[in-house]
Amino acid sequence: MPASPCEIRLELTPPYRVNDQPARFQSLWLLARLHYAAAYENGQVPASVVQLRFAANRTIRMLVSRAFADFSSWGVEVGWGAPVNAPVNQINPASRSRGPFWLPTRPQQNLRPLIGGQAATRRQLEHFLGLDRPPAAAASSAHGLHYLMQDLAYWSQLTEAMRDEREGMGRLRGRQAAESFHAARSRAGNDFQQALALMKESLAWRRSAQLEDSRLALKKLGRVLEGGHFSGAQPTFAAMACIVRAWEYYARDEPAGALACLEQLQNSAELQPVFRYNPRVRFECLNLSALLHKHAALNGKRIEHCRQQADIALQALAGALEAAYEADSIDAVQHVAANIGWCLWLFWQHGLTDAERRLEAPAVQRQAMRWLGLSEWICDRFGVGNGSGWNIIFLLRVARGACRAGKRPSLRQFRAQPPLPLAAMQAAFPLQPSPFSVAKGFRSWSAVALLALEEHDQERLPLTPLQQANLLLEAAWFLTMEQGLSLAACGHAQRLRLLLPQLRRSERNFFRDELDQLPPELLEPAQ
Repeated sequence: MPASPCEIRLELTPPYRVNDQPARFQSLWLLARLHYAAAYENGQVPASVVQLRFAANRTIRMLVSRAFADFSSWGVEVGWGAPVNAPVNQINPASRSRGPFWLPTRPQQNLRPLIGGQAATRRQLEHFLGLDRPPAAAASSAHGLHYLMQDLAYWSQLTEAMRDEREGMGRLRGRQAAESFHAARSRAGNDFQQALALMKESLAWRRSAQLEDSRLALKKLGRVLEGGHFSGAQPTFAAMACIVRAWEYYARDEPAGALACLEQLQNSAELQPVFRYNPRVRFECLNLSALLHKHAALNGKRIEHCRQQADIALQALAGALEAAYEADSIDAVQHVAANIGWCLWLFWQHGLTDAERRLEAPAVQRQAMRWLGLSEWICDRFGVGNGSGWNIIFLLRVARGACRAGKRPSLRQFRAQPPLPLAAMQAAFPLQPSPFSVAKGFRSWSAVALLALEEHDQERLPLTPLQQANLLLEAAWFLTMEQGLSLAACGHAQRLRLLLPQLRRSERNFFRDELDQLPPELLEPAQ
C-alpha cells in the first residue's frame, strides 16, 4: 500500500531507517518512544527515561542535540518542557535536554513504526523500546526434588559470604566479602543463583569503594537479567541493579544520572511495585535519594529552592528510617540514623531549616548527636557498620559546628569559641551502655579523633583518603582548641596538607577553606 505523503515511516529492525534513509539508533529510539507515549501513556517522556536507556552516556545533552537535528531533517516536530503543546518555536532551546519531551498535536505528523516493513504491533514496539516483560517461566521439576537434592556448595558459600559481610569483613578487609560472593557465583547452578550472587557481589564491591569491580559485576548482572528465566524474582534484581547503578553515578559526582536511575525505579510499571512492597529496596532508594537532595540543597543558588530540597531530603530520610525498621534490617537503621543526625545539623547550620531560628544551636547539636549515637550504639551492640569512620567525623563536626572565629584567626580568637562540651553530648544520649563513654576513649574531643587515626595507622580500621583527611582536620582543630599550638596539632595539620593531592578538586578546596579557619601559625611547619 503506497505511503501517505505526510507519513513518516520508522523501520525498527536493522538497518534502521526513517523514510528509507539511514537513521541513528538513539534518535530513532527516542522518536519511537515519543510515539508510544502519545499512543499509550500520558504523552510525555521524561529526560530520566532517556538517561536510563542510554546510561553509558555521562550526559544526554549531546544525544538530545543530535536527535533534534535528526528530527528536523525528518520533518518531525518535537516539543520539550512545560507547558505541553506550547508552540515549539517559542520554547527556550537552552533547557531542551531537561525534558520532558512530547509530540505536538499536529494531524499532519503521522508516525508509522514498522517491523520488517509491516506495521508494528504494540507488543513489538514495546520489545524494541525495552518495555516488554519477559514471559513467566513455567514451573518445572527443577524446583522440586531434583533441585533440592543438588550439592549445597553454592548455598554454603553464599551463607559464608553473608556472614563475612555481616561481621564487617567487607569493610575491614576491603575485598573479602565481595570475593566470597564471587566464589559463590562460581558455584551457581542456574540464572537465579547467578543473579543473586552478582547482585550481592556488586553491592559489596561498592560498599568497599571498589567501584570498577562493582561496575563489572553489575554489567554481568545485566546480561543475566536479559536472558534469565526467573520471572518471579527478576523485578527485584532489576530494582537493586537500578540502585547500584545510581550509587555509581553518585560516587562519580553525577547526581543527575543517579536521580534518573531512582526515578525509573519509582515510576516504572514493572519496578514500582517492588519499591512499594519491598522495604529493603525502598530503604536503599530513599536513603540515596536523601543524599542526592542533600547535595542539591547545599549546592543550589536560590535559597528557596535549597530549602525545598532540604525538606525533601529530610522526608526521604524519615521514609528510609521507617523502611529500615519494617525490613528488620538493623544495618539499614544504622546507616539512616547517621545520615539523619548529620543532615539535621548541616541543614540548620546553613539556614535551610528553622529559618526563623526558633531553635538554639545546642539543642540542634544534641539532637543530631542522639541520632549519631544511635548509629554508633547499633554498631557496638549488633556488630554491624564496622570500619566506616563517618560517625566519628560527623560527631566531631557537629560538636564544633557553631564555632566561627573567621579566616586566619589569632590563637586567642580561635580558642574564644569552644565547642559543645563532651559531657553535654554524653548526657544527651539515652541508651546504655553509651558508645561515647570514657572507657571507649571519649576522654576529650581530640582523643576521639586521635583514637580513630591510630586504629587506621595500625590497620585495624582502614579509612579512605577522604575519611583520613576529615579526621586529620578534626584532630588538628580540637588539639589546637585544647592545647594551643602544640607539636601534635601542627603535625596533624601538616599530614593533612600532604594528603590533599590524593583527593578530588572539590574536596581539596573544602579542606583548604577549613585550614584557613585555623590560626595561621599552625600551618607554618607545612609551608
